Amino acid sequence: MTDQTLNDRVAIVTGAAGSIGREICFKLMREGANLVLVDLDEKACQKVQDEISALGGKAIIVIGNVCEEAFAEEVKQQSIDHFGRIDILVNNAGKGSAMKPIWEIDYSDWEQDIKLNLGSQFLMCKIMIPPMIAQSYGRIVNIASSAGMEGHALSGGYAAAKAGVITLTKTLGKELAKSGVIINAIAPALIETKMLQQPWFSIEVKQSLLDRIPMGRLGQPHEVAEMVNFLVSDKVSFSTGAVFDLSGGRATY
Repeated sequence: MTDQTLNDRVAIVTGAAGSIGREICFKLMREGANLVLVDLDEKACQKVQDEISALGGKAIIVIGNVCEEAFAEEVKQQSIDHFGRIDILVNNAGKGSAMKPIWEIDYSDWEQDIKLNLGSQFLMCKIMIPPMIAQSYGRIVNIASSAGMEGHALSGGYAAAKAGVITLTKTLGKELAKSGVIINAIAPALIETKMLQQPWFSIEVKQSLLDRIPMGRLGQPHEVAEMVNFLVSDKVSFSTGAVFDLSGGRATY
């Protein structure tokens, strides 16, 4: 591994076993980071860890629900116990919801959308920021969505949660501005992941979203990983509380 920009940095990645999470983990590993892989799916997370180890990287796995504060505390403690500190947090865990208009969404489903897609990022920031402040260094990337910037018909809970992620990021950007901890968000449009295989994600829905992307194609997980890698590096030193577009041109509208 050469030309490493994250040599021995300790990076927590939530949703580490998913399509985007895997790419983020492998990219950060190639740049020299030690990984804390966080996910609900133990088997898939173990596979990522094994692949990282086979490539000469260092990674531990922590299995549990990022929506629970006690689990977030466990992630912090295991990270510090194993690697000695926390330098980087990538809040990637989340998922879309069934395509329904808001008036047909059950309140329990709405709550779950907010809890997973916004609440988990709040909790992970809340727990991981104090040790970052104590060392006067940290890099945080929150994965938002273009849905949180534009609104998204038939996915109101998800869009509202991702709008919350954007505001959470901006607020923390102000609160952390003089602490040495930098936080930014990425707002991807449609990325080619396993989510597109869900039964409710029809060909018609996919095409309607593609039609709104000037580049006319899906984003790829590795493109998210490349932007994450840039934002957690020391190359970013005067940008905080910002939202970086990754939408193939949707931001031009």
